[in-house]
Amino acid sequence: MKPELLSPAGSPESLRAAVQNGAGAVYLGWGEFNARRGAKNFSDEEFAQALRYCHERDTRVFLTLNTLVSDRELPAALETARAACRLGVDAILVQDWGLFDLLRRCLPDQPLHASTQMSVFTSGGAVELAQDGCERVVIARECSKEDSAAICHNCPVEVEVFVHGALC
Repeated sequence: MKPELLSPAGSPESLRAAVQNGAGAVYLGWGEFNARRGAKNFSDEEFAQALRYCHERDTRVFLTLNTLVSDRELPAALETARAACRLGVDAILVQDWGLFDLLRRCLPDQPLHASTQMSVFTSGGAVELAQDGCERVVIARECSKEDSAAICHNCPVEVEVFVHGALC
């Protein structure tokens, strides 16, 4: 399997820099349910433009819906996901198990990725997510080289290793 360079993109400027420097995929925050709330993030119009820009350059776009969501926030988080799907987002990165389950039921064809915030640090956890319909598991940042290798060896879906820490 060929490694893929991913980059967080907290603004339209950082998105262009990532794509122009070879990123195969970018993470974007849009709306209020992403862990990049401190970044500039994207307005509705900028998000749609970002998807077009990336897809014209064969770069995939992953929406970060990677925060914990309360029961009353679930409908709004689902609507954010639906809107992103209509615009053509390639995958949705999720932290919250309740939101993950809701998205799996309401958007069954949309690829879901388990965020590093899910703290998956064992092969068993990664396999469980795969069985629940997750297409990519971003393992915990704290995983050792040996743990990472074991998870990669045992997990039946894509495994992403978050190597740049909290610099994003």
